[in-house]
Amino acid sequence: MLNSLDYTVILFNLALVCGIGFWFGRKQKDTEDFFLARRQMPWGAVMLGILAAEISALTFVGVPADSFAANFIFLQIMIGSLIGRILIAVFFLPAFYGTRVTTVYEYLKLRFGDRTRDIGIIFFFVVRLLGAGVRLGITAKALEVLSGLSYFESVCAVAIAAVTYTTFGGIKGVIWADVVQFIILIGGVGLALYLIIDKIPGGIEGAHTILKKAVTAAGEPAHKLRVFDFSFSLTKENIFIAAVLNGCFQTFAALGTDQASMQRMLTCKDVGRSKKSLILTGVIDLPIYAIFLLVGAALYVFNVHTGFANGIKQNDHVFPMFIGQFLPPGIRGLLFSAILAAAMSSFDSILNALSTSAVTDIYKPYIRKNAPDRHYLTASRIFVPFFALILIGIAYASRNEDRLLWLAFKLTGYTYGAMLGVFLAGVLTRRGNNVGNILAMTSSVALLLAIRYMIYPELNWQFFVVIGTLWTFGVAVLFKPRPSGGRLES
Repeated sequence: MLNSLDYTVILFNLALVCGIGFWFGRKQKDTEDFFLARRQMPWGAVMLGILAAEISALTFVGVPADSFAANFIFLQIMIGSLIGRILIAVFFLPAFYGTRVTTVYEYLKLRFGDRTRDIGIIFFFVVRLLGAGVRLGITAKALEVLSGLSYFESVCAVAIAAVTYTTFGGIKGVIWADVVQFIILIGGVGLALYLIIDKIPGGIEGAHTILKKAVTAAGEPAHKLRVFDFSFSLTKENIFIAAVLNGCFQTFAALGTDQASMQRMLTCKDVGRSKKSLILTGVIDLPIYAIFLLVGAALYVFNVHTGFANGIKQNDHVFPMFIGQFLPPGIRGLLFSAILAAAMSSFDSILNALSTSAVTDIYKPYIRKNAPDRHYLTASRIFVPFFALILIGIAYASRNEDRLLWLAFKLTGYTYGAMLGVFLAGVLTRRGNNVGNILAMTSSVALLLAIRYMIYPELNWQFFVVIGTLWTFGVAVLFKPRPSGGRLES
């Protein structure tokens, strides 16, 4: 579906992003550069970098697929997400900046001791590897539809591009590359929305009429324009209370206890700038996700007129299919570049964070102590392609899943509560110790698995992070601090 002009546009954008990574990596001398950019990043760049990392290819392809199949109720999550960011700014950022940690798991060591840090690292690696692998998989699906490459070839193409500039650019290269990629992907999705509406008879008014009158296969109203669902049920997904709670707790955990997200915030000059960069992302997220959902709704209307997606097996293919079939050369390449930008902007930060945590929390304290810092910088760069290979394997294993947007949320639902609960115990109380934290976190996961498969299988998964957080926090604070624990006041 792509021609030579499209490939020229794509290669130019790839060269630009990789060039930025090499440019910022050329003067790196130590791990302080590679991991934290010496805490000298402008807050505006950090803000755009956070947004770019969140708007992954999963967002670019999965969110339009969700509104194509359903409606706009995904926006309810954004309300809770803003609340979660405010809570991070109030409770977590002052604690992390006050202790000058490189990874958030160093804070767990300082507060409780080595064992709590270790289990926090295990949870981080499991969650991030699975989640990032799924996100890489949805990108590969888009590339497979557009480029003619096989699924596996598509996975490798994205991974190799991100590894190239992440290995040499470190966090500074990652953030500045993401700023460029944010501009590309937002421009791309805005252009796509305009072009889809332009092809709909009657334009916006015609689309609105069809969406209002849409019905399901059973002949019932489809409610394509619904944003809020104020009903209450413990089993129904996406009701308002569940979506807001999940958005709040999921964001609180994902951005506050996950190194891949928090690492960007720790590169600001001070905690005030870091708070500003974070909270503003929550404000900007709402209109951004609304645009993605409008793309899916417009594609639904376009399909009513043309039937181009009738019989499609996976809704995640709808947006890439439209790009490949109905956009002119050059524009098609630009939209393809936007999907790549969305993919790499999340993939690069994950690779950098995994490398940072592997060196800081595992390699340095347990494998090679007291080595020259230059050695740790080299090790950091070696870990980047190592983790990329693991993510390629996970992406390939998830190739047959549909609606990957919700699969990614469900995977984190079992563990994010445990992570958030133990961090809250550390920041909000003087209670807790290594034994209690390990018991709290492992029992939280066991409880959620028991609920899912034995006790109450019908329970809405959006309550899982909330339940996991409250359980972990409650169990952790039952235990008294021990003198042999962390070095922070307990």
